[in-house]
Amino acid sequence: MLLGDPTGGSPSSSSPSSWMSAIVAHWRSYCHTHRIFLVVFVLLTIFVLEKYRSALASTFVTSSDPVVVVPGSSSSPPSPVQEGQHYEPYPEAGAGTAPANEEPPKPKQLTPEELLDLSQQNAGNATLGFHSIKYINMKARYDREDAMALQAYLSGLKIDDYPAVEADMIDPVGMPPTHRPGKLKNGEKGCWRAHANIWSDQTRSRLPPILILESDAAWDLQIRPIMSLLNAHFITFLNNISSTPVHDPSFNSPNNHKVHGKPSYNPSNPILPNPDDPWLSEHWDLFSIGQCFEYSQDHDIKLVYDDESVPEGKEYWGQKMGKERVIRKSGGITCTTAYAISHTGAAKLLLRSAMDLDNPVDLLMRRLTMSRDLVAYSLFPPVVAQWEYIGGIGMGERGAQSDINGGKHKDTPENAHMPGWKDVKEKGTIWTTKGHHSDVGFKNMVLKEAWTEIIGEEPKKFEESLWNPETND
Repeated sequence: MLLGDPTGGSPSSSSPSSWMSAIVAHWRSYCHTHRIFLVVFVLLTIFVLEKYRSALASTFVTSSDPVVVVPGSSSSPPSPVQEGQHYEPYPEAGAGTAPANEEPPKPKQLTPEELLDLSQQNAGNATLGFHSIKYINMKARYDREDAMALQAYLSGLKIDDYPAVEADMIDPVGMPPTHRPGKLKNGEKGCWRAHANIWSDQTRSRLPPILILESDAAWDLQIRPIMSLLNAHFITFLNNISSTPVHDPSFNSPNNHKVHGKPSYNPSNPILPNPDDPWLSEHWDLFSIGQCFEYSQDHDIKLVYDDESVPEGKEYWGQKMGKERVIRKSGGITCTTAYAISHTGAAKLLLRSAMDLDNPVDLLMRRLTMSRDLVAYSLFPPVVAQWEYIGGIGMGERGAQSDINGGKHKDTPENAHMPGWKDVKEKGTIWTTKGHHSDVGFKNMVLKEAWTEIIGEEPKKFEESLWNPETND
């Protein structure tokens, strides 16, 4: 009997259609049962996974939390995003972890007082707030090289030597044109060219301001705090005279007046200190801190401030001074002992001398200043002056007091009259400031203090170290 045959008859008595119907009915019943089991299995699986999901997550790295991906750090495993962070699956190149649609956190906004404090610190650093300090020295002047080294050592300055251009290096074919042929000696041409070489480097690279020293420069032992104090008053001075940035025609400069118009001073938005450029060099071409003479033009455009390092009794155009220093608009300087130059000033001086080399370097500066083509400021008394040897010790006979004339030199004769050594024994130094620097205001000139500072003895013991007291040799 076939399964499901209601009649119980033999297969032979069943029709083919009845037999096929029975098979189809059984198949449908089988499929329905399996569908029921499948649904039950899926539900049980979901239940188990939900119940043990946290345990599974701690075993595998298949967290459902997003991860922070730092470009270029594929060697480190991903970490879950912390609370408050934004997940960016494909940050832009160079964007790091910062969200593409959010600005990066802004740095702390410094107050004017904080800016001034940083500016003063930098103005008193090893380069006095300038890009660099360069001194020009002739290759034979080892004495000046040593004097510069001693001063830098004692006052904490970083000074780079820059080769002078010797008189025998001058060839007329390489000199600019001049409407006054024969006016300049080769030594004067070499002096100009040494300065011009620095201007050329600075102009080509558009370097920040450089302080240029001549090899006989001298200064006070406390020059760093002196310059730090000066910085605060110099910023005040620029605000007092309503200074605006000078015209800067260099490529893409924001201070190109022909492109962007000439700026105007806004009293409600004063000039702020800039620690990255303590001397605010976009406001000037030349800043002299070591001239030996100054003309009267614009001497009333000034700021006077207290400075304990300045001896009392100086006179500024008829005005008796106490322990004070003056910042002024320059009237035209003589001597290039120490001056800072901006890249705009370097370009102007380079152009002026290339067009007509008709004067020594300091007089070229003076002419551009007096015509007001050069925006220049200076100090009284200057912070830097020239040194020379005490007279009567044999250095005058060698021609060591000046290099401007160049040429060969003779040694001191054996029978030379040298009464100056008596002063050396009494003062404990061979250096002094040049006589024509009458406005020098040093409290403690480095070279005069060198013996006491380095040897650690008072000048009165200087004689015992240099001379045999028994033979006086």
